[in-house]
Amino acid sequence: MSNATEDLPGLPQLSGPDADVYRHVLGHYPTGVAVITGIVDGAPVGLAMNSFTSVSMHPPLVLFCPARSSTTWPLLQRAPAICINVLSAGQESVSRQFALKDADRFAGLEWTPGRNGAPLLSDALGWLECVVTAEQPAGDHSVVIAEIEQLGVHADISEPLVFFRGRYHRGLPPLDDTDRP
Repeated sequence: MSNATEDLPGLPQLSGPDADVYRHVLGHYPTGVAVITGIVDGAPVGLAMNSFTSVSMHPPLVLFCPARSSTTWPLLQRAPAICINVLSAGQESVSRQFALKDADRFAGLEWTPGRNGAPLLSDALGWLECVVTAEQPAGDHSVVIAEIEQLGVHADISEPLVFFRGRYHRGLPPLDDTDRP
């Protein structure tokens, strides 16, 4: 297995058992799975992402961390706006499709343009229409801060796609009405 930072000279690198321990320990932290989309030169562009989290309510900010080795993120940086599509339990194949290199990631998928023009994937659990406000290099990834302009959920879809211990899992038990804000 190659080291993800080998193409980034000057960065400290984990190797051998340290890299395996890092992956093992952090693999025990469950994450949701999202697809970041945008329109560049009239065409939809997107990439799969599991490093995504909320940052602030005032103003409403989120962050995600694309790999610096990504060939798609430089394209998405040119999009005037993006959409973070939170994938639902039935969208493992969508996540895998958006993780492919040199493929038409939108082939066979239904989507509609959001208010900001970025693609909203059909059957996503929820979506956040955003504009990128900051980006900072961080090791072999970048930390991207985006301000939310519009957001929503599909009321008839209740289970997220979750990545845990190196595998996809189909969601969590649905909340009853007493658990909702």
